[in-house]
Amino acid sequence: MPLVLVSNNSELLRHLAAPSFRRLELEQRVASSGEEAWREFEAHRPTLALLDAEMPGVTGYELAEKIKAAAPATRVVLVIGKRLSGEQMRRVGACGCDEVLVAPMSADELYDVVAIQLGQPRRGAERYGLAVTADGKELDASITNLSVDGVRLVSRTPVAEGAALTVRITPEDGSGAVEIPAQVVWAQPATSSSGAPKTVVGAEYPNLDERGRAMLARLTQWEIVHETQRIRVVLKGDFTEATRFDELADSMVGRVDFDMAQVRYMNSLGVRAWCEFLRAAPIQGYEFHACSVPFVLQASMVEDVVGRGTVTSFFAPYHCAACDHQEERLLQSAAILASGMEPPTFQCPKCDGQLVFDDLPERYFAFLSRDG
Repeated sequence: MPLVLVSNNSELLRHLAAPSFRRLELEQRVASSGEEAWREFEAHRPTLALLDAEMPGVTGYELAEKIKAAAPATRVVLVIGKRLSGEQMRRVGACGCDEVLVAPMSADELYDVVAIQLGQPRRGAERYGLAVTADGKELDASITNLSVDGVRLVSRTPVAEGAALTVRITPEDGSGAVEIPAQVVWAQPATSSSGAPKTVVGAEYPNLDERGRAMLARLTQWEIVHETQRIRVVLKGDFTEATRFDELADSMVGRVDFDMAQVRYMNSLGVRAWCEFLRAAPIQGYEFHACSVPFVLQASMVEDVVGRGTVTSFFAPYHCAACDHQEERLLQSAAILASGMEPPTFQCPKCDGQLVFDDLPERYFAFLSRDG
């Protein structure tokens, strides 16, 4: 059970008590001051610390620096008010914290941050096991593309055109596996980099039932999550000329949160289809959460990608010059806007260097400039 050290912050404590957090099974230690928080840390060594930046006594900045020096693996999230300055962002970078969260925040926004920091799947990002069998035996194969139309894989076991396969999808939430019959349409022999033979295979589903179609759509296109404060639509995969959003229309009721973390690619025709869907969707209002880098790049070039909505959080590319480590960090739009478009720096998890924003702020944050 993850142990979380949290400031005596009524908003944080209220959200952490919400039903949605039960799946994370958190154990909490609450501190009213920086000194008390440090004592709790030394006594219990929590997995995660959620700290007010301006705690009484020892500040959250100072405490974050002490915690990261004593236990680099402990994740530290600083909570800062909306009146955020460039100087505060520089203190964020200097203290080595792992995330900045701007108050007030919603329970769903806090859940996303906590889940990411604990290495847990966010809602709508549950993990699945995938396997392919032929004649009842599992193939030594890697799936390179999965869609509602078919599957592409690289098999180290010989596979012939016309062969019957079974794609087995097993959700880790225990809801039960789904087996989908497939038939090989083409098979191309190839050689791996090590010289070993392999077969590149494309297969289609000759008799896809509704349960299989629903599972594939949930895994590769979108998923509707109802346990959040508002309807959350989790978009997934690639937005291309083959992507259709028509079936989402019935779910667009009231206010909607779009979760874009799993959008991997958007070409020009996919962007056009998405913008047309937003214009036609009967939504009262909507927000975008945890937007992926491909989505942000398109939103910064094409205004209609965001439409009438606003982006509350997004992933951004970061790089450490000392060890060449690269990763994406979740940033809060309110924090970037309040700091005058100055991105925070973070401590590199691989070395003693700094993770710095790896793009041009005026280019990457263009969608925020329009909102502002």
